[in-house]
Amino acid sequence: MSGPGARRRGEVVFTARGTFRADAGRVFDVLTDWPRQSAWVPATVVQRRGGPAGEAGERFAGVSRLGPLVLDDEMVVVSRTPPAPGRDGLVRVRKVGTLLGGVVDLVVAADGPGRARVQWRERILLRPPALALLARLGGPLPALLGRLAFQAVLRAARADVEGGG
Repeated sequence: MSGPGARRRGEVVFTARGTFRADAGRVFDVLTDWPRQSAWVPATVVQRRGGPAGEAGERFAGVSRLGPLVLDDEMVVVSRTPPAPGRDGLVRVRKVGTLLGGVVDLVVAADGPGRARVQWRERILLRPPALALLARLGGPLPALLGRLAFQAVLRAARADVEGGG
């Protein structure tokens, strides 16, 4: 959900998009190799925390550090459907931490031979009232910053995928 109603509840909603010169299946596999994201997200280490790897129920966290501040963004894979002929790939992740809740939907679609389109949509629920208030006061800025940050993440992921990493 976006718009003023979302900000009233302390939600930040954004969508980042990218195009990759690689098969949709490869792009999907690389993007959903959670620890691999550590190379693309500044100041963050992504760690597996249990559950079946590569399937619904897999748990992981992005642990971000900025000086003395540490954010442990805990998540669980709700569903994972790889792309197939005539079908987009979709993974849904639920944020289950004490500071951040919400849902991440990652869609990978074939876009012709050897090309894929990616849509990364996040609906982040800021749980502590003080953070929710900051999101509301920030108006559209938190969503803009989220989109720009994840556009950069997708660019880094694209370099990894296309570089054969």
